[in-house]
Amino acid sequence: MKTFLSRSCLFVAACAYAATAAAQNTSGPGAPAEEPQAQEVGASAAARPGPLARVFSWAEIKMDGASTPHDGFYPELGGMIPGAGFSAGPGYRHRLFGDAAVVDASAALSWHRYQMMQSTLTWPRLFDDRLAVGGQVRYQDFTQINFFGIGNGSQKSNQTDYRLKDLDALGFATVRANAWLSITGRTGLLRRVGIARGTSTLYPSAGDLFDETSAPGLTEQPNYLHADVAMDVDTRDVPGYPSRGGRYRVSMAMFHDQDFARYSFRRIEADAAQYVPLGRSVVALRGRMDLSQTGDGQDVPFYLLPSLGGSNSLRGYLDYRFRDRDLLLLGAEYRWPILRQVDAALFYDAGTIAPTASTLSRHLHTDYGAGIRVHAARRMLIRLDVARGQEGARALLSFSAPLALPNRTVAPYVP
Repeated sequence: MKTFLSRSCLFVAACAYAATAAAQNTSGPGAPAEEPQAQEVGASAAARPGPLARVFSWAEIKMDGASTPHDGFYPELGGMIPGAGFSAGPGYRHRLFGDAAVVDASAALSWHRYQMMQSTLTWPRLFDDRLAVGGQVRYQDFTQINFFGIGNGSQKSNQTDYRLKDLDALGFATVRANAWLSITGRTGLLRRVGIARGTSTLYPSAGDLFDETSAPGLTEQPNYLHADVAMDVDTRDVPGYPSRGGRYRVSMAMFHDQDFARYSFRRIEADAAQYVPLGRSVVALRGRMDLSQTGDGQDVPFYLLPSLGGSNSLRGYLDYRFRDRDLLLLGAEYRWPILRQVDAALFYDAGTIAPTASTLSRHLHTDYGAGIRVHAARRMLIRLDVARGQEGARALLSFSAPLALPNRTVAPYVP
């Protein structure tokens, strides 16, 4: 842990130095207002950007999926699920029919040999930017996903892993009622789902400790017809590293077992994040609830259960430490600038899982910690968190903003 933490701190410090040196002209969230003379100097510097500044600007534009896509290659970084480790690969975007459509294809490989390939075709601005439609095909091979069992009583000593492969093809449409309200519908077919032995040499495979009774879906995996609809309210100032506003999302999803008539279920999700500026500092708050519903004789596969643990939820616990049908998560973070493009943070997380919604408040898992965030004007570049929970301390590196609402994969269902 000490070696990892020291190397992580050096890495983040190097990123902070590069970001600060390269972005002297960019005022990020929480940066102080500049005097007129300083602005003139900044303008002069902007006219003659150095190599670091050009790299910094290029990376921000290419990695910012919320901005207008630019044609050409870009780096696919951090697009994997928690537990993959650092991942990288090539991506390519190209606009078709003028600016009417965008084709995007990318692939990535992580240091735990997770693999991802995807191709998306989107018409993003139909009917005066009121409608977006598109389709995506995505292949995934995740080689060592943690599994400890189901329920709050699962033991850390029962840590196992499993390998998950799947292919998902879906279509989607988003209606934008105004600048802050959108409604999105998706429907797709999840095929070739396969559970196999995990590749980790440190822990046994899930099949060595668990069976179909304790881990539904372990021995047989159906193809799924799935559909969901979500309402999204977004008032954040910038999506990648907000300092004010909020995002609120409610969704309903359906998964229909195409093969065994045993694993059909429904899920309701409510997720909210709010950002409150306090001078140059920011308080971020998040709450989330997931509820699963099944009919008689049906069950939710263990790899599609809501889970807690990792950089997107309970940071003081291992990835996917707790799983069950229903989930409750609360988080708070206070951050303040220490350099122009670097923030320090203190945070607290609390969450629980349960077989029914009525028992969600009975056992709460908590953690607390501190972190460093290296960010640009519109997005976070990298963060280091050190968290302590009831099972020990952890250090985590991540490319995603803390307490942000995630863009989840269909399978596995991740925090």
